[in-house]
Amino acid sequence: MKRRDTLKWIGGAAGLGIIGTGTATADPPAEQQRRYDYEGLLGELERIERSSQGSVSLAFAGESLEGREIPVASVGNGETDVFIDTEQHGNEPTGTSAAVEVLRSLGSGGNNVRGVLDSLTVHMMLMVNPDGAERNQRVNADGVDPNRNHDYQPGSEDNPSPEAQAMIDAVDEIDPLWVADLHTQTGDYIDDDDNSVTASNYWPIASGVPEDAQDLSKQMNWAMYDEVSQYGYANITQYPGGTNPAIARNAYGLQDRGSVLLEATGQADDRGPRMEGMMIRLMNEEVTTLLEGTVDGSLFDIDPNNAEEIPERPSRQSWRWDTE
Repeated sequence: MKRRDTLKWIGGAAGLGIIGTGTATADPPAEQQRRYDYEGLLGELERIERSSQGSVSLAFAGESLEGREIPVASVGNGETDVFIDTEQHGNEPTGTSAAVEVLRSLGSGGNNVRGVLDSLTVHMMLMVNPDGAERNQRVNADGVDPNRNHDYQPGSEDNPSPEAQAMIDAVDEIDPLWVADLHTQTGDYIDDDDNSVTASNYWPIASGVPEDAQDLSKQMNWAMYDEVSQYGYANITQYPGGTNPAIARNAYGLQDRGSVLLEATGQADDRGPRMEGMMIRLMNEEVTTLLEGTVDGSLFDIDPNNAEEIPERPSRQSWRWDTE
């Protein structure tokens, strides 16, 4: 598959764990802990593709408002497709950094990832909102939030966010078992034990989501919570999400897919590299848990009702992270 091919494939082509140039009108703040801008991300994906000796393929699924092609990297030979997206909000780069690390691990082809590569085809749409990323802003170049526009039909030409439409069309074509939507939440959330929340995840709750899709989504949430909570730095809660059918979490659940929102804590202009590294590691572990649980079947043995036991996210407090 050529570097500038438009995304036109089903089932995968290739199945764990920097600032460049662009045309943005404003530079992101110097203190923003961003590993990749758009060009830097493309360069890194191309390096991973080359070093993978053919196991990773890079394609492009539509364009942003300003004409930046949106990359989709695929890896694995399995019959089951899964889909991961990052940076619908352009000021939330943690998910992109974590996904790149997972992709690099998968592309290495080591024995530790062989089960994933043989059983799954993993598709990653990285930096869905590249125009926003170049500006370090949540919305796209027209001020539209891509994650409020997933209720359009595949192929629609009316979507005010071509970035969201590119994701809609890619998911429709790939037909994945589940979709994991990676974000970053702002601020510090302190639980009753005076501990900071490090991530908040959630499942689809829009009216009309099929029971089997919601059950799978809850199983995914509990799998991440149960696995990652063993790490001393991890404190996972339920994200207080709503019922809007136009946000990705709900929209893909309504399509009868597993669908989860992953929100790492730490979106702030003054966050330091130590904190950013922790959040990348945490999200890497969560994604890896989903992949491995899908492969060995443990994901499907979970009681979906367990997810209701995940603590709710407390209210936001003043920022107190050590960012040095």
